[in-house]
Amino acid sequence: MSGELDDRADELPWPEPIGPSRGVSEAIRAECTKDLKCSRGSSAGKRLLLSMLISGLALGLLTYLAFSHTRTDGAVRAALFGAIGWGVVQAAVLFVGLARPPGRRISRAWRLVIAGGVPVAFLAWLAWSGAGRLPFATFLHPDHVHRALDCGVHAILIGAVASVGMLLVWRGTDPLSPGLSGALAGLVGGLAGAAAVGVACPTVEVWHLWLAHGLVVISMAVLGFFVGRRWLAP
Repeated sequence: MSGELDDRADELPWPEPIGPSRGVSEAIRAECTKDLKCSRGSSAGKRLLLSMLISGLALGLLTYLAFSHTRTDGAVRAALFGAIGWGVVQAAVLFVGLARPPGRRISRAWRLVIAGGVPVAFLAWLAWSGAGRLPFATFLHPDHVHRALDCGVHAILIGAVASVGMLLVWRGTDPLSPGLSGALAGLVGGLAGAAAVGVACPTVEVWHLWLAHGLVVISMAVLGFFVGRRWLAP
C-alpha cells in the first residue's frame, strides 16, 4: 500500500516556487538599477591611437635625454630610425592582434606566432645592428655588467610603465583569449621600452644589447600574459 502511495506521489506535479510579489520585484529592480547610466566603451581606433601615444611618449622622452646629454646627433638619428621602424611593428601588432573584435581576429595560431616571433626578430635585429660581440667571460667584467644593469633597469621601468598603460587601454576587451591578448599588449610595451632606451644608450656591444635591451621585450610579453588574464577579461 505504501509503495502505491509513493508511486502516485511521484506522478504529482511539482509545485511552482513562490516568487516575490510584484511590489517587491519592482523595489528590487529599482534598487539594482539606481544611478545606472548608458555608456559605450572606447572604439578600437581610439584604443589603438592611445597605445601608440604611450609608445611615442616613451620614445620622445628618451630622445630628448639622448640629444641633451649622452650621444652624438648622428648616433641618435641612426638609433631613432630603428626605433621608428619598430614603432611601425608595434602598430602592426596592435592592429592585427588587438584592434579587431574578439572572434574576428586572425587565428590563435597566428597570434601565437606573432607573440613568439617578434621578440626573436628583435633580438636578431639587435645582433645585426650591434658592433661586435665580446667573449661572454669578458662581458662579465664589472664595468660591462654595471652598464648593462643600468640600461636594463631603465628598459624594464619604461617597458613596465608602457605595458601597464597598454593593458589598461585594452582592459576588458577580450573574453576569449585574454592571456594571449595581454601578451601582445605587453610585447608592444616591451618594444616601446627597449626601443626608447636604445636611442639613449651609447653601447653597441651585442651581449649588452641582448641582455639589457632585448630581454625586456620577452619579460613584458610574459608579464602581459599573466596580467592580461585578469585585466583583459570582461
